[in-house]
Amino acid sequence: MRTVPEERWLEVFDAADALTSEDRDFAWGGGEKTAGGAIQMPYPVYSDRVRQLYRSLPGATVDWMKWMRGNPLLADSTRLSAAPVADAARLATVYVRGERFNDGVFGRALQDGSLDAILARLRTWLESER
Repeated sequence: MRTVPEERWLEVFDAADALTSEDRDFAWGGGEKTAGGAIQMPYPVYSDRVRQLYRSLPGATVDWMKWMRGNPLLADSTRLSAAPVADAARLATVYVRGERFNDGVFGRALQDGSLDAILARLRTWLESER
């Protein structure tokens, strides 16, 4: 995390600060029958601001599938404020990588406050612990 330039962290926080309440209430697209007769899988439709946050979050090098199994931070992200900052980066990685399946995991983390807890922990680290 220390190798990530401060400008990149500021980009993350700028993206987070730009979010509106409408951004947190994402819609779903897809689910329609295509011209070939297949039914397209539903997918979350995020605003440009949410996509910017998603793209700007640096990932942690972690076996994220293994790390998240049974991890209490998934159920209670409020614990992040007392956790090592690396856990916040790992949890962000879980949500970013999990979204590759287009199941809305990033949007749900935005809605339930998990991303807010992650960003708060990362911001504290950058401002006073780095």
